[in-house]
Amino acid sequence: MIKIALISLAILMIVITFQACKGSEKYTKTLETSSSVPQVLDEGNEIVFPGSILDLPQFKIDTVHETTMELSISAPVYNLVSVIKSDIIGKKLYLFENQDITDLYSSYLTSLATMKHSSLVLQRVKSLFAHGIAPAKDLQDAEQDYASTQTSLADNISKLTAAGINPKELEQAPAGSIWAIADIDEEQIGEIKLYSRVDIEYDAYQGEHFSGVISSVGEVVDPVTRKEKVRISIINPDGKLRPGMFGTAHFLNGSMKVVAVPSTSVIREDNGAMSVWVTSDYRHFKMRQVRIGQQSNNDDQILDGLKPGELVVAKGGIFLSNMNQVDPTD
Repeated sequence: MIKIALISLAILMIVITFQACKGSEKYTKTLETSSSVPQVLDEGNEIVFPGSILDLPQFKIDTVHETTMELSISAPVYNLVSVIKSDIIGKKLYLFENQDITDLYSSYLTSLATMKHSSLVLQRVKSLFAHGIAPAKDLQDAEQDYASTQTSLADNISKLTAAGINPKELEQAPAGSIWAIADIDEEQIGEIKLYSRVDIEYDAYQGEHFSGVISSVGEVVDPVTRKEKVRISIINPDGKLRPGMFGTAHFLNGSMKVVAVPSTSVIREDNGAMSVWVTSDYRHFKMRQVRIGQQSNNDDQILDGLKPGELVVAKGGIFLSNMNQVDPTD
């Protein structure tokens, strides 16, 4: 019986040792497998490939570089106001794009006249008060009335400015001219130069070109569209151009040295943002948002987010962007 027990114990020890060896081998393979899986960090904005992977043929790395681009910006344009001669000597008429702006300009003229009248009344009451003729209450009422008219005038000027109209400059515009408005993306506004020439093609006159000059650049940024209004002054002696006409404005800027990356580097995210993947050692990759400008020769102009000399993924960036949606154990 003792001999049989010893034999059974020996068999049990052999089985345990065998199972332990198998478990150790499986554990080692698990470690080897996990060490070859890239790490997804920072909610998918950083990917780290382990050193055990000797090559990453699915990626092509390129350098952020400087290049010369022929910069030309095109944008929709519409005629906002036309300045025409009036039958009244020394006066001009303004024809606006729509009735809302017409009413706003009329309100501006009314508030301007009211403020001038209030100013005269205030000066007269001040003089009477100084000579002991007018009571203090009349002076206080006159000052409050003048302040109220100032506020009303400022409000009208602000609304006109937001629409692209500077009332004082409009008064100086010659008869036979027209003001057109182009809405330019905020990131491109720095490339628009005051008093530079603009070539305009109107939908109503296909194939015909009209020349204008930039008279105002970006006084207000639209908080929703992130666009700024650029005003273009156009000579319109024969009256062919009318308020409300639509067309396309071409801003001619010539060549400029810019920072650029291959167009294949730029990825448009689901939320509309533009991004690239940056690396310093070909194994650590970080997503970085950028602002892009124009395209030329398969390059994208970089307005913000990258510096010359940095390394970016020119091929395979989509694969990196999708990695945070894939379970590494699959």
